[in-house]
Amino acid sequence: MLPLRFIRENEALVRERLATRGGDVSLDELLSLDNQRRQLLTEVESLRAARRKVSRSIGRASGEERESLIARTRELTSQLGACEPKLTDVQTEVEQLLLEVPMLPHASALMGDADHPGQIHFCSGTPTPGSQTPPHDEIARDLGILDFVRASKVAGSGFWIFRGAGAQLQRALIQWMLDFQVQEHGYRELYLPALVTETAMTNAAKLPKFAGDSYAVDNRRLWLSPTAEVALSEYHADETLDAAMLPAKYVAYAAAFRREAGAAGVETRGLRRVRQFDKIELFNVTTPDDSYTALERMRSEAEAVIRHLGLTYRVREVPTGDLGFAAAKQYDLEVWSPGAGEWLEVSSVSNCEAFQTRRAGVRVRRAGSGRTEYAHSLNGTALGLPRTFVALLENGLQTDGTVAIPEALQPYMGGRKRIEAEAPWL
Repeated sequence: MLPLRFIRENEALVRERLATRGGDVSLDELLSLDNQRRQLLTEVESLRAARRKVSRSIGRASGEERESLIARTRELTSQLGACEPKLTDVQTEVEQLLLEVPMLPHASALMGDADHPGQIHFCSGTPTPGSQTPPHDEIARDLGILDFVRASKVAGSGFWIFRGAGAQLQRALIQWMLDFQVQEHGYRELYLPALVTETAMTNAAKLPKFAGDSYAVDNRRLWLSPTAEVALSEYHADETLDAAMLPAKYVAYAAAFRREAGAAGVETRGLRRVRQFDKIELFNVTTPDDSYTALERMRSEAEAVIRHLGLTYRVREVPTGDLGFAAAKQYDLEVWSPGAGEWLEVSSVSNCEAFQTRRAGVRVRRAGSGRTEYAHSLNGTALGLPRTFVALLENGLQTDGTVAIPEALQPYMGGRKRIEAEAPWL
């Protein structure tokens, strides 16, 4: 979150940067409540100081003076009894509103509203419009590797079941992408819980903003993780890290669960928007002065995965009006889907600076310094599997109806070079 003092002391800057994001941020209400909080805090502290002074005097007094001081103590206690709950209530309101203020865009972030197309920094090829390639769900149906009908019996709409070579390809993608990041880029692998606490969700900036997109269980004490970013951002909560050990680079496979498919994705075919999906998450913890170098490095690490899969892709810098809630700067990596005739996002790489680490209490200390500061956190998907799967089917489709398997995945597919139609299933 943003520090309240920073907002108060840099109001014009905060308003200017937030305006580039668009949307409705209750800054007026927040600052008004903060003024009330400060006034009440001053009053409470004054009453507490007065009560302490009177209480110390009681021991030295006697007779009527003592009785008068006792009466005064009771009066001050009564006044505190009226003021302290008001302070607590206003403090709670301030904290809740503060959680709803998004990260300020970095000065270098691309300015533009949510309808801005973004800036293309790189494109690996020129897609041919008007392709006759069928969409991935038709290819998968003909191959017999994807079953939506029976998945709906098991879990309802927005879910799927991979069969045979489809399941094998999904597993191969997960294993290869983990191995690739560990072996090529020095990441350390974590295997994470699927359930996360409400505190972890709040610290990762998924609550309260995105409560409606997530699945709560156990009366909201636990949540199905909407992204591995939640657990990764909480991994070092309330710790002070040695700057010499940074950056910390973590990679994790996790299933992600999101309600959004029920509303925004009703009309979306196949795997492009679903309620549960697999992805490989990259996460870095850095010193503040290294985070933008890390952002470019993480972007290249995610790009490398796409290149090894042989997919046409582009790098799009996201405009301020479309930034993730916690992101100061963000790149989206998009692959070409000839079946849909459009670019599909398979990765977002974001620098959240101290937005998450301040909530989680993740600090860093430099050698020889007694002072600590908040670390910076960055996250990136490398890659989201559903749309990667879509692109592999559509771009790998051969004239005989089989699908070519990228060379990088072939060792993970038992040496197979193509996916052929499955034998009939029951």
